[in-house]
Amino acid sequence: MTKKELEQLIDLRKEVEEIEQSILKIEQMDIKEAPTKVNASYQDFPYIQGRVSVKGYDPASANKRDRLLYKKRALLDERKEKAIKEEQKLTQYINNINESRVRRIMQYRYIDGYSWEKIGCIMHFDRRTCERIVSRYLKRDKK
Repeated sequence: MTKKELEQLIDLRKEVEEIEQSILKIEQMDIKEAPTKVNASYQDFPYIQGRVSVKGYDPASANKRDRLLYKKRALLDERKEKAIKEEQKLTQYINNINESRVRRIMQYRYIDGYSWEKIGCIMHFDRRTCERIVSRYLKRDKK
C-alpha cells in the first residue's frame, strides 16, 4: 500500500456522496408542462365555442427524463460500486495494521481526514513525526 492509495480514501468517500447527490438531482428533475390548445365553450347560454390554451403533462418530457435517469443512474451506480469497493479495501488495510499507534495515525489521517498538525496534537508529536511514522511503516510493509 502507498500513501497515494491511502490518500484516495477521503476523495472516494466524497465521490460516493457526490454521486448520490447527482442521482437525487436527476430524480427531482421537473417534468416540463406542455402548452396546448383545446376546444371549449362558455358554461352558460349562449354556448359559444372557442379554443383555450392550457398547460398539461408532457409525456415526451417524462420519457426523456426517465431515459436520462436510467442511463445516468446505471453509470453512477457502477462508479459508486467501484468507489465503495476501493474504500472498503483501504479501510480493511488500515484495520489490519498491528501497531496501534500507526493504525490510529492512519485512522485520523485517511479515514477521518484530519490534518497532520491536528494528528500531531492528538498524538503529542509534531506533524513531521506522524508523517515519518506512517512513511516508515509503509516502507517496512512493502518488504
